Amino acid sequence: MSKYRKMFQIPYYDADKYRRATPIAILTYLGETSGAHTDHIGFGVDKLQALNYGWMLNRWKVKIHRYPNVKENITIETWTSRVDKFYATREFIIYDEKAIEIGRASTVWIFLNMEKKRPIRVPVEFIEAINPIEEKTFDDFYDFKKEIKIEEYIDFHVRRSDIDYNNHVNNTKYLSWMLETIPEYIYENYMLDEFEILYKKETTYGNTILSGSNEINKSDDLHKYFHNILDKDNKDNHSMGVTKWKNINK
Repeated sequence: MSKYRKMFQIPYYDADKYRRATPIAILTYLGETSGAHTDHIGFGVDKLQALNYGWMLNRWKVKIHRYPNVKENITIETWTSRVDKFYATREFIIYDEKAIEIGRASTVWIFLNMEKKRPIRVPVEFIEAINPIEEKTFDDFYDFKKEIKIEEYIDFHVRRSDIDYNNHVNNTKYLSWMLETIPEYIYENYMLDEFEILYKKETTYGNTILSGSNEINKSDDLHKYFHNILDKDNKDNHSMGVTKWKNINK
């Protein structure tokens, strides 16, 4: 399978007050490109659902050099770099109109029997269609086994609009909840330069979650936060993340 490319034009509703695409929008474009690619090779969502199969997102790592502006055209290139048992790794590179790289990402997915909600080996015919290309966008990932204490959390109620076609919370919502815990002065003076998210347990409509963060590294140039999302009632861990913020005034 060759690499796949999809173009997007940034609309106003995906932009922040500076007229730049938001991190949530970038995740959405990456997800759309991934889905379009699987459709292209004949194993898209509809085909998998008919077979009671599905992919569950396990983790993101995203690095943004520059956020594209409103009405700017970007091209996202994607490919699968590895398939191992029931895991698959998908890579992305984001290009601007001049074919300059402005971001990159990597995802890990788990292949599931949707009826039993259990991981299963990726079928041979799927691997043959995917035909992985062994090129990685990153060499290292954050170790989420490290215990980071968080003192304060914000409550969020899971709304109907948070639910996607799989009947669970869309993966972009977790990033949205994490970003709400960042102090306003960071938003005003720093850019979200890099982030990683590990998804541990799904949450559904009607639940209340707790989102908290703790600053784990800071300097004039960079602030780094650890994030945790818990179920308010039983304290189950739904997701963890790390965000890095780069000073935009230097």
